[in-house]
Amino acid sequence: MSTTASPISEKPEATLYTAQVCRGLACLLVAIYHGAALIGNWYGVKPLLALTNFGFSGVHMFFVISGLIIAHAHLDDVGNYRRVPAYFLKRLVRIYPLYWIVLIAVGVWQVLAKRLEIGEFLSNALFFISSKPLIIAVSWSLAYEMVFYGIFVAFIVNRKLGLGAFTAWFGLVALNYVYHFADTIGLQLPNLLFMLGLLTSAAGMALRNKLNQERRDRIGIASLVAGTVIFLSTAWWYVSLGDAKVDVWDSLPLALGFGTGSALLLLGSVSAKLEGFWKRQRFLLLIGDASYSIYLVHFYFQKHAFKGVRSLNWGLAGEKTQTTALVLLTVIMLVSVGCGILIHKLVEKPVLAKCRQWLKIGRPARQQGRAGSPQGSANAVLP
Repeated sequence: MSTTASPISEKPEATLYTAQVCRGLACLLVAIYHGAALIGNWYGVKPLLALTNFGFSGVHMFFVISGLIIAHAHLDDVGNYRRVPAYFLKRLVRIYPLYWIVLIAVGVWQVLAKRLEIGEFLSNALFFISSKPLIIAVSWSLAYEMVFYGIFVAFIVNRKLGLGAFTAWFGLVALNYVYHFADTIGLQLPNLLFMLGLLTSAAGMALRNKLNQERRDRIGIASLVAGTVIFLSTAWWYVSLGDAKVDVWDSLPLALGFGTGSALLLLGSVSAKLEGFWKRQRFLLLIGDASYSIYLVHFYFQKHAFKGVRSLNWGLAGEKTQTTALVLLTVIMLVSVGCGILIHKLVEKPVLAKCRQWLKIGRPARQQGRAGSPQGSANAVLP
């Protein structure tokens, strides 16, 4: 006679630890990608050769995570149109306060020095766009996040309306990929990644409702393995292309490969064993919790860290080797990630807590729990 518990309708914990670890992995992929390119340009030898070339895939993973976590965090809001104002406030508070602080810190001097017009600064500040290089180079991805948040509000108003809106959105994105009739952000291929995240959330909820924990553990672990294989196989395929010109943001194989791999990795959260394992990995959770801060500031600190190394002429004289390039990458990664974590702790968390307190939305950041165990981080959606 089987002693396996029968399946029951079950909601996951407030924090999806698998997603939190994946957020950390995604921001590290992007940071390594930029750091390796920086060293390759200035030092002349790219660390790890072409193995860092797929680091842009961290953005693919971020978008899938956003789709999953938005659905997870706002599950109880679906079909309740009265929750629309609170939904928008939560999303705007999560994006803008820290972004504005970083933007002012690194960009206002350009306005004062008349190197940037005030209109361009405001375009950066409000819409993440500019006719010139963005002040924060990675902020272009936040424009995609805002489009997704805007369309997801259809679910908050009415579940059927949400299904119709996302079906129409998927169709328009697919048609635009084939016929290229519009350049607008909302119809570009990366938007499919948010939809993959929503499907992953729906699949996870269905598995929690229909299967017992033993089966969910098996599926979760198998999903984690399959996701890793698909993600790394896609990375290997892209690296093997060498110098072939590929538009990584308009490549269906890359979107499907990195997107499906990310989705399967995230589906691992249905396994209580995996969630329990990741819950004990405090450093990985810290990176995940600080991922938005790291994402916004890493390139700024990488550039300045490398300038410091260049001014000391450390490791730059003599023969240029992979070993030295790898050491340089390690140094600027430690500086940029470390500074990102400090900004998260000293700026992002207290500012987010104050904003939530003033606006009376969500759970105050100070209630997140012990360091390294970020309770309530389901609302910490962004890269």
